[in-house]
Amino acid sequence: MIKRILIIAVLSFMILQGTASAVETKGEVLFRDSLYGAAIGTIIGVSFYMLDQDDFTKKLASGIIVGTFGGLVYGIAENSGLVEIEKDKIRFAVPTPVIQRNDGHYLLSMSILKSRF
Repeated sequence: MIKRILIIAVLSFMILQGTASAVETKGEVLFRDSLYGAAIGTIIGVSFYMLDQDDFTKKLASGIIVGTFGGLVYGIAENSGLVEIEKDKIRFAVPTPVIQRNDGHYLLSMSILKSRF
């Protein structure tokens, strides 16, 4: 059973992995990040199952759900800025705060303007 899941996961990566384009749409970024999150969640779920070998489906499903949600949140954070300008379109969105630690100090920043030329 586990071998089948691993084979399916590897084949899915090979099939779904495409060439990177210079410009990705927001939907492509969200889909890619969610897919990678689901794959990482699957690996984590199988790893937790291997530790105690109890209730495989619950651990696998939990890993997939948490990984997909984490990938989706990461994809949204990767795409968001307060004002986005792309060619002739202007969009407003809620900025995502980013907290960074630098020399013992914390820095809070948000993307206010995002533009592609």
